[in-house]
Amino acid sequence: MNILGKSYSRADFPAYLQTLKWNGWKPSLVVIHHTAAPSLAQRPKGLLSEHLANIKWFYEHEAVGAPWSAGPHLFTDEDQIWTFSPLTSRGIHAKSFNSTGVGIEMLGDYDSEDPWSGRGLEVLTTTCHAVKSLLASLQLTPAAIRFHRDDPRTTKTCPGRKITKEAFLAHLARV
Repeated sequence: MNILGKSYSRADFPAYLQTLKWNGWKPSLVVIHHTAAPSLAQRPKGLLSEHLANIKWFYEHEAVGAPWSAGPHLFTDEDQIWTFSPLTSRGIHAKSFNSTGVGIEMLGDYDSEDPWSGRGLEVLTTTCHAVKSLLASLQLTPAAIRFHRDDPRTTKTCPGRKITKEAFLAHLARV
């Protein structure tokens, strides 16, 4: 599995997207997930490069159907947008959306942790910056946003029960 493992600030991510060449695979959706595990409590200082290496190992050795050939495209925490699977190739993150969607994993368990205050809100804000940049780069509208739970072939709650699509879109419009 080829992972990139480089992080970008909210301000630097759009410039990174301008360097990409969308040859062959060009996504038409942006799919939002939450990590659930690790939670915000389990990563009090956000994500680090060794955490991405551990996630890679998990997808290669322990995930259902392992080894995976790819994973989600991005991971976000309160400060960084981490590249994982290359954005210019298909990732693995939601059965019905893998062939058409960029997968973004937000750090946190938003079935139980609060996405509307403190660190949860910062992670959500970083995620919205990434989404807004991707939509602009891919020339898509917010109608292209899907939650993992929108996938009819899953029972996941991603990006968590505490995040509604309406509230997510309203926050996206404010960033």
